[in-house]
Amino acid sequence: MNIYTFDIFTNHCIAVEEIDETDIIGFHVHHIEIRPLYLPEPSHLKIVKEAIWNVSSLCIPSNWWTGFSTWQDFFGLLRTGTKLPIHSVVLEVNRSLERIESGICTIDHVSENGDISIDLHEDFPTLMKGYQITAKRKRLRTLKQIAAYNVAKCISSESDVQILHIPQSLYKSVSMFLDTYSGDYMCV
Repeated sequence: MNIYTFDIFTNHCIAVEEIDETDIIGFHVHHIEIRPLYLPEPSHLKIVKEAIWNVSSLCIPSNWWTGFSTWQDFFGLLRTGTKLPIHSVVLEVNRSLERIESGICTIDHVSENGDISIDLHEDFPTLMKGYQITAKRKRLRTLKQIAAYNVAKCISSESDVQILHIPQSLYKSVSMFLDTYSGDYMCV
C-alpha cells in the first residue's frame, strides 16, 4: 500500500501593515515585516492532503510515476499528444488544488520515486505566505504500519499522540507519519 507523508517548508511569510494604492506611480507599501513561522491555513492544507490521498483511488498503475525519465519529459510528452498515467494524476491533483481560495497551489515536481512537490502561495490583504509541500511516498508493509498511518491521519501533532490513549508501542510508529514543519525565516 502506497501512502504519503507531508513535509511543509516555509519559503516566506511577509506581513504588510499598510498599503497606499493612491500613489500615482503604482502602490506604496509601509512597514513590511518578515515574521516567524506561520503555518498554512488548515483548510488549504486539508485540500492538499485530500488531493494527494486521492491519487491511490484513481484507476492508474501503482507505479504511475515511472512512465517518463525526467520532469521535462512530462511536458515534452504532452506536446506530442502522448498521455501517460502521470498526466492523469497531475491533472486530477491540480484540479483538486483549484478549490483553494485566497491562494495559488500547483504541482511543482514529481520525482523519480513518486514524491510530489507542491507550491502553495497564500495571499491575504496584509499577509503573504509561501510554502513548499513535499508529499513523500512510502510503502506500508505491515498491519502495524497501516494502523499507525490511519491514526496519524486523524491527529494534528505529536502532543495528540501522548494525550490520546494510544498504546506505548505505537508512539514511535504514529509519530513517523505526522506532518513535519520547517523553514528559513527571520524576524526583522
